[in-house]
Amino acid sequence: MGSKLLFILNAVVVIVLGAALMFVPATALAQFGTETRVPELHMARFLGAALVTLGLLLWFAKDASDPGVQKNMAFAMLGGTVLALIVTIIGVAFDGIIRNFGWLVIVIEVVFGLGYVFVIFLQPRMK
Repeated sequence: MGSKLLFILNAVVVIVLGAALMFVPATALAQFGTETRVPELHMARFLGAALVTLGLLLWFAKDASDPGVQKNMAFAMLGGTVLALIVTIIGVAFDGIIRNFGWLVIVIEVVFGLGYVFVIFLQPRMK
């Protein structure tokens, strides 16, 4: 698996989730068992817009021909994935904000994190 495939998969996941948070935030938040008051809906729309932007960036970065650009993007995505994992664990385990499917979000973040670790550190050694 190369960075191109990982960028495509990650782009699809974040664009789908981002679009759901932008256009049907109450439904998307209800899937996670979170509150759906007006402030939460508005913040979900902001998060959705950011996720769609990230997905588009990943989609266009998949075609970068410079290996340095791909590696830097992978480093940035690994950092963001680790931060997202920390926030998700706090939301699930400590704050109780994410009541449903929090484990699924954690699994997805771990899988993408491991994918970026592979692309950055292990794949270059295999060549």
